[in-house]
Amino acid sequence: MSVRAMCLAAIAAFLLAACAGGSTPGPLSAVPTGPLAQQRTTGGEAPMPFVELANLDYSNGTITVYHVRNGAAKEFARFTPSGSGAQGLAIDTQGLIYTTITSGQGKPCDTCIAVYAPDGRLVATQSAPILPGAKNAPFLTDVSVDKYDDIYVSDFGQQAVYFYPGLTSIAAPPTIVAQNSPNAASVLAMPNGNRVFVSGGCGFASVRPYTASGFRQYQPGSCFGIGTIALIGAAADDTQDILTPIDGAPGLVSISSPAGGRFFAVPDPLGSISGIALSGDGETAYVADHHNESVYVYARPAKGWLQSGRPKLLQTFTGFKNLDIIAAKP
Repeated sequence: MSVRAMCLAAIAAFLLAACAGGSTPGPLSAVPTGPLAQQRTTGGEAPMPFVELANLDYSNGTITVYHVRNGAAKEFARFTPSGSGAQGLAIDTQGLIYTTITSGQGKPCDTCIAVYAPDGRLVATQSAPILPGAKNAPFLTDVSVDKYDDIYVSDFGQQAVYFYPGLTSIAAPPTIVAQNSPNAASVLAMPNGNRVFVSGGCGFASVRPYTASGFRQYQPGSCFGIGTIALIGAAADDTQDILTPIDGAPGLVSISSPAGGRFFAVPDPLGSISGIALSGDGETAYVADHHNESVYVYARPAKGWLQSGRPKLLQTFTGFKNLDIIAAKP
């Protein structure tokens, strides 16, 4: 079962959890007026430089790589990792694309991390480990990669999250981040790798941070609410600000952290926000809108994503198809 499919049941989850711990959401920013076509750039800024984005369509498990120039997206490659569907999406600093597969068909593996070049060539696979004490077989559901190209995997079957220090090390036993964590369905690492967020063990629409505290050791922190049921389709910066869609709430993006939560509106009030990606430095957010097949590009406010008002819309990328979960090359 697709974890993203479970997310569709979380109608307005932000209203229940984005402000866990006594925090209060910020005010809903006003939606800009005027047709979307007039909002592709704002304030006379120069067009955005070349951007490489990947999209995972959860309806059929297809990954599409887009090259975006001057705001227009052009399909570069399209491939389907497995007939049973892929779970999760990440891109490393070399542009390699990561996903997880649980197929039972051996194509390209049964249960593994699968790594692809941007043109769709299979680069590597690594079978899921069998963890001591696990009650069930591996079932991989999500993957995240930090700026050092370290790899974090959520294993819903074994109720665990584990970590590999780079692609060249995936043949070695992983480091356990969390184990025996109920409903460990998704994972998201901060770019610097200092903290890893896990959706399991915290209840509805909440995550727990795990802090790297030494060699092969992680310490759990306190749970806090996010704007949706799981972290698939989310992005985080190095200040612990997590940006997520709000399933069932059109046109809204959630920003959550241990310090509280808020949300802001995209230009399309009927927008179906499916996924969010951040640039490697966390200064630019790419927000995918399935409703009009566009990606909104926002600049990080000077005081951070959480502490400021509505972020500035820099540009709207167009030309996509079947937008769902996106990732950006750092």
